[in-house]
Amino acid sequence: MSGAGASLLGSAARAGDSAYRPEVDGLRCVAVVAVILYHAGIGPFPGGYVGVDIFFVISGYLITSILAADLATGQFSFRKFYERRARRIFPALFFVMACCVPFAWAWLTPGQLREFFQSVVAVTLFLSNLYFWLKSGYFGANAETLPLLHTWSLSVEEQFYVVFPIVLMLLWRFWRNGRSAVLGLLGIASLAACLWYELRDPSFNFFFAPTRAWELLAGSMVALHRNRWNTGALARPAAHEWLSALGIGLVLMAVCGYDKDTPFPGRFAIAPVLGTALILCFCTPRTLLGKVLASRGFVGIGLVSYSAYLWHQPLFAFARTVSASHPPQAVFVALIALTGVLSCLSWRFVEMPFRQPGRFSRPRIFTLSLAASLCFVGVGVAGHLRHGAPGRFDQASNQLAASAVGSPKRTGCHTEGLAYLKPGLACRYFAEHVTWAVLGDSHGVELAWALAEELKPNGRGVLHLTDSGCQPALTFESNVPGCSRWLQESLALLEASPELHDVVLVFRHSFHLYGDQLRSYPAVPDTAPAFLREQGPQAARAAYWNSFAEVVRRLKAAGKNVHVVEPIPELGASIDRLIYKRDLFGAATVQTDGGSVAWYERRNREVLLQLASLRLANGVNRVGSRDAVCDATTCRAVIDGEAMYFDDNHLSVAGARRLARLIHSPDLNPLAPAIKAAGEPGTLSKGNPK
Repeated sequence: MSGAGASLLGSAARAGDSAYRPEVDGLRCVAVVAVILYHAGIGPFPGGYVGVDIFFVISGYLITSILAADLATGQFSFRKFYERRARRIFPALFFVMACCVPFAWAWLTPGQLREFFQSVVAVTLFLSNLYFWLKSGYFGANAETLPLLHTWSLSVEEQFYVVFPIVLMLLWRFWRNGRSAVLGLLGIASLAACLWYELRDPSFNFFFAPTRAWELLAGSMVALHRNRWNTGALARPAAHEWLSALGIGLVLMAVCGYDKDTPFPGRFAIAPVLGTALILCFCTPRTLLGKVLASRGFVGIGLVSYSAYLWHQPLFAFARTVSASHPPQAVFVALIALTGVLSCLSWRFVEMPFRQPGRFSRPRIFTLSLAASLCFVGVGVAGHLRHGAPGRFDQASNQLAASAVGSPKRTGCHTEGLAYLKPGLACRYFAEHVTWAVLGDSHGVELAWALAEELKPNGRGVLHLTDSGCQPALTFESNVPGCSRWLQESLALLEASPELHDVVLVFRHSFHLYGDQLRSYPAVPDTAPAFLREQGPQAARAAYWNSFAEVVRRLKAAGKNVHVVEPIPELGASIDRLIYKRDLFGAATVQTDGGSVAWYERRNREVLLQLASLRLANGVNRVGSRDAVCDATTCRAVIDGEAMYFDDNHLSVAGARRLARLIHSPDLNPLAPAIKAAGEPGTLSKGNPK
């Protein structure tokens, strides 16, 4: 959801449309409800995140209407404009942030708390879109536990509104007749950039103001031309009915038809943006849609939509943080109700008083805003410098958490996106005589490092080839930008390198085929694959395995010893939550159990069957990764005082070392005894390194 609703300084559009438009408040209701339900996972609204786009268009429409009216009457001033922004944005935002601090202190681990305080600084300076771009994506399961993630859109808007009033003022003063052409060209340039980055850098595209500006400018164009466009045939009631119906149809199509795997924004953002613009332009209280949107319920929710937006994400994030598993739907229903209550209270007692000049003068508003901003920046910097206050926790927990680290080469040697690291330039560890390679997605990063450590005493090295989120998409086009091309180039390099005798294949098969475990644990997820969606889940999964088999076939044909790693056991929560559970929630001991072998086998049943068939058909060496961290019944998150993971699914360096010992034997035989006789799925190999 966008913080764009925060920018709505009331619903009066004043550039030739001065009357209050209740249907605009109703449209804000549609946007905020869609986003809240999307974040809660309730109802058939997998594309509810397009509420951000709806709000961006509304924001551009209303702000431009206000600016245009002030410019037309000679009343525009930057002090007046930013006073409005401060009155609308800061009170509720700072109040919610202040309420979050004690809960963050009580419930977040040191790493989470440090990142929370960093985000406090970023939010206060309206740079949170840049911060969350650097830290996480918007659609990942881990992002759902970030209390202030939703403020990225506030930053996008504020960055836009630093520039836009200046541009509009200059156009109004020096080139009034050309203002629409200039704004239109700027919008087209922004849309072109958005389309360019859609696949090249989706995260950049999502979070950055330049690739979002066209959405706000779409609303600006409606504000400047609504009266002109409502002439002739388009002024007829029937035209208003059909065009507003088309608009809401486009919006609902996106809300109900898109999901987290839809490339967004980009070409798919055009529909909800166009739909919102049509509603703003042609919907009136006399149309059927206008009557619905202008009804008391819709308008009431629309009025408190900014507060509702601010409250819902922290409530959901903290609930996910303290829960041992994914909270049930009933919890989110209760949290939505709580969001409604808190929204009404903060709207009545926080938002409304600060909008009244009689109670808070302009100098006082600016003084309070500056003081609060300095306070939050100070608190955030202090929290960052204290590293999340690890002194709150037992020293043994902190020492254990310190072992939950990934490869020191993860940033420099792991690649992603269209601008990926070319396979010919890939990292090679640690010897000149490189005879092994690790090929796969991010689950291979730590294994490449650990395997190289094992091989180093014997003068052998490892070629590191991993691409983030990349499926073995050799014979089909991956939905992950650059993945298929990177894999083709990597495989060609391996085939052309006779000195590379052994290739280890490591992919997070169950995630690619059935989805993230965090959103369903302890249940087993069954989400359709994000690739080949037009073919349906079963056909996509079949294509996946055919492609993986082709990768193996080509490597075997090139004379390679192929080691296929079974799925790495996953956790039901991030490792730091398990480590600090005793300190945070009074557990008797540090939780060392990561999950049961029975759950692992349910989660990976089809994958294990496919890998068993592949081994028999192609003579590959199947590596039982569970042997590194599991006994007969239980998989461990902590072994011998070391964390086996650094998040919920990636092995730490310590965990990867245990897996590497299953692959490599001291005398450099191709197979270690532990994996030479891999049996049917579910069979634990002998020679467990524990």
